[in-house]
Amino acid sequence: MKNVFLFLSLVLGSFSTAIAQTDILYTINNDFSVGTGITQLSNVDPNNATVNGTSTNYATGDFTTNSAAMAMSANGKFIYYIEQTTNTGNFDVRSIPAFPDPGVPTAPTAGSVVLSEDLNGAANTNLLYFRRLGTSPDGWAYMVTTEETTGQIYLSRFLTDGNTGAASNFQNLGTITLDGTPLSPNFNNGDLVLDGAGNMYILVNLDATGGDAVIYHVSAATLAAATGPTSVTNLTTKYIIKNESGVNFQGLVTGLALSSTGTFYVAVQGPTDGGIYYINSGVQAGVVTIKGPGNTANNDGLADLTSSYFPATTVLPVTYNTIEARIQGNQLIVNWSTLSETNNARFDIEVSKNGKEFVNIGSVATKATNGNSDATIEYSFTKTVDLPVAVMGISLFSLAAILLLTNRRNKGLFSIIMILGAGLTFASCSKSSDQVDVSGESKLFVRIVQVDKDGKKSASKVITAYRAD
Repeated sequence: MKNVFLFLSLVLGSFSTAIAQTDILYTINNDFSVGTGITQLSNVDPNNATVNGTSTNYATGDFTTNSAAMAMSANGKFIYYIEQTTNTGNFDVRSIPAFPDPGVPTAPTAGSVVLSEDLNGAANTNLLYFRRLGTSPDGWAYMVTTEETTGQIYLSRFLTDGNTGAASNFQNLGTITLDGTPLSPNFNNGDLVLDGAGNMYILVNLDATGGDAVIYHVSAATLAAATGPTSVTNLTTKYIIKNESGVNFQGLVTGLALSSTGTFYVAVQGPTDGGIYYINSGVQAGVVTIKGPGNTANNDGLADLTSSYFPATTVLPVTYNTIEARIQGNQLIVNWSTLSETNNARFDIEVSKNGKEFVNIGSVATKATNGNSDATIEYSFTKTVDLPVAVMGISLFSLAAILLLTNRRNKGLFSIIMILGAGLTFASCSKSSDQVDVSGESKLFVRIVQVDKDGKKSASKVITAYRAD
């Protein structure tokens, strides 16, 4: 029996570790009516952006924190930010220790200027919007900045020192085009992040109520090719983002950060729908749904957010083109296609009678070579749905097999579990809370859960399959 308890302890221990994974986020507030400053949010759940820990505010009297451009050093020890102020291309980078932290016993009251530069040259007096700042794993902090009058977009970077909070080696890396277009007068609010592989994601939101929000993408290789002021880097549209109702946010979408699991956190500023949201769903026709909010603290002044996580891949590895489902006779038929796949392993098909509790009824392996593709791929899945989907009996049979392999002295327990498994399997074929019996139903809710090679999952939007006959 000791082996049995050891096995169960290991399983439960692993499960506890998985569900206990939480993040730390930092926000910066730039609305003087609610107070500027920096906030640490602890124990943030990457699955829903819910803040289950404390919120600690500091540097609240430092009015230079009215910033919309903030990033953390790669080791999470310092926050770098650029004050949102009138300028002609001149800017100051400030750093401030992350707090609370074991190495910082007292809350800092203000940041220190660690770098002063001019991005567009002394002869150019056009104003610039410094609203995007993000750090890469190697310590380089990248900026994507817009010139007010011309709409010119600049790419630049400086080197951070996560041990001291210093900054150095500012580099102008040239200009940016968006899907081949050189200028963009609407490239206003937003943020940027880099993942563990060095790929950059750039959030853009128009300065208007209900304005469009887009996430652009530039690969690590393309980013590395930008070496000086004459370089031109093209950004490509990755996702069009909507709220859970499928429409634009009323507030300004201002911040983007990565979680430890590859989830995107998103900050929205405004009194109606402001807060911290998250993205962990699949993409269909280029549109991704932002879910939440998990937290609405300081929503009127929520100008940016940051983290120090650099996952190798994000939880949005598949872009769906179409998803269709129907019930014909006693068959559920699901057809879908993907426009792109990254690190993909398989698709799990899940069904529900009420659109809330879903059961996995089968899987389809990816057709993409090594799980990666930039071409359209078609998929199909068919399942008989007249009979209930049994879960418990199969699980007990599996456990019995494990026990038998673990210790032959468990034959008695094995026999008992086999009997219970057979009984529960029979019961599940009749009726069970762990099954979905679609007999007689005229419709069925269906979703596709994509699973990558690391075991991360993301669900597509829920569609309804109706009987075709």
